[in-house]
Amino acid sequence: MVKWILACISSPRFSISLNGSLHGYFEGKKGLRQGEPLSPYLFILGMEYLSRKLELLKEDKLFRYHPMCGKLKISHLIFADDLLLFAKGDLYSVQKLYHCVKDFSATTGLEANLSKCSIYFGGVNENTKTAITNMLGFSEGTLPFKYLGVPLICKRLTFIDCNPLLDKISGQFQKWLRHSNLSYAGRLQVIKSEILGVQNYWTTNFVLPVKGGLGVFSASIWNLSSALRSLWYIHVNKESLWVKWIHGNYLKHWDIWHVKSKKENSWMWKQLIKCRDRAVAATGGIDNLKKTLSACYKDSKLQLSAVYSVFSPGSHIVPWYNTVWGKLNYPKHTFVLWLAVQNRLLTQDRLMRRGTINSNICLLCAGTASETRNHLFFDCPFSREVWLAIMDWLRMTWQSCEWELLMNWFYTRRRGNGFKTNVRRLALAATVYRLWIERNNRFFQKGVTGAAHLVKNIKFDILTICLNSSILDEYRDWIISL
Repeated sequence: MVKWILACISSPRFSISLNGSLHGYFEGKKGLRQGEPLSPYLFILGMEYLSRKLELLKEDKLFRYHPMCGKLKISHLIFADDLLLFAKGDLYSVQKLYHCVKDFSATTGLEANLSKCSIYFGGVNENTKTAITNMLGFSEGTLPFKYLGVPLICKRLTFIDCNPLLDKISGQFQKWLRHSNLSYAGRLQVIKSEILGVQNYWTTNFVLPVKGGLGVFSASIWNLSSALRSLWYIHVNKESLWVKWIHGNYLKHWDIWHVKSKKENSWMWKQLIKCRDRAVAATGGIDNLKKTLSACYKDSKLQLSAVYSVFSPGSHIVPWYNTVWGKLNYPKHTFVLWLAVQNRLLTQDRLMRRGTINSNICLLCAGTASETRNHLFFDCPFSREVWLAIMDWLRMTWQSCEWELLMNWFYTRRRGNGFKTNVRRLALAATVYRLWIERNNRFFQKGVTGAAHLVKNIKFDILTICLNSSILDEYRDWIISL
């Protein structure tokens, strides 16, 4: 193994590409380059050497472990190049840790950056503090400090401690201000992929103080689900280091389902016990809770989404659910149709009620009527012409341009999930979206697009999504024949 690694380090030769052709070879003089695939493996081997040096401290009878780490003889934790060292707050024990690190540096050439090193005390007198800091040359740090993107804290988590989370979320909103043309569906995707990703990482590590939510899903229920996952892993995973630590310091002769929190326990442990009691009350007993979590346990992992579904309050599925959220619908079309079904689009009649504008004239039919949701879809002669053309193209035998009748027909007569039914839902969503875009274009930019061109764009939307989907040949032939 050593010879193989040395060969990888000492034998590489390089050439330079000039104007698309390689010129010459020269030997590397600095070993591995930054980003070399072998580098992580070498780093792991190096840190294994440090771990073994620190493990030998248990043979030193004068070395004293941190009071909360003595039972498992934990002297350090390593994640990548972040190193946490633990010891009793006496000069000899800290000196032994320091000598191990210095010996590691002399052997591997890896030096700690003193400006990034800090020491944290708890219950240590001032004379000992001074002696230790003078010996190490480190500055004394204060809790909380950030580790792996979240604050390490020993007391109750406050809203101020959550400022890094809020700053990251507000930073994403600031990006929206620089990209004001982001659609509703695009904003929802940013929330799901980025903003909620940050929040989910925090809720997995902490029981956060409750003060509102992001409106996409219940942050408190997700937080409860994350806490229950930690409790379940304590129940089933006996070999994990942190579970062993929990058993040694908190559970002792109890199990996770019956242990009571004590006054001297940490705030986070008390919150976990509160979450357990809340879940027990919600499921009707400890046995029911264990059965519930066991049903969510698959492939050695507790599925957070499954736990969330159990504790999320049931919601009534509205009759227009399948119509709006059709399988073939474009996300941006779906979002606009969702607003239209609930009459939440900012049509001129709603803007007048808000006092935003003083007059209400439909721009699609040259001012012959006032603009409302029902007029825009599809009482207006312009929108009626577009929708009738789409219905004729799809060979729909039942046709209507009255919003309420049309929606009722989709709710009651088109409730299945067949391909042709989904195409008709796609056509409705695409038509509503294109008409709304045309309305906005005329309202804000004074541009005009003819009905024939609008119909062509809607057909293109429908054909694009259908012909690029995995469908049966008979349905593909039907689409092409239209």
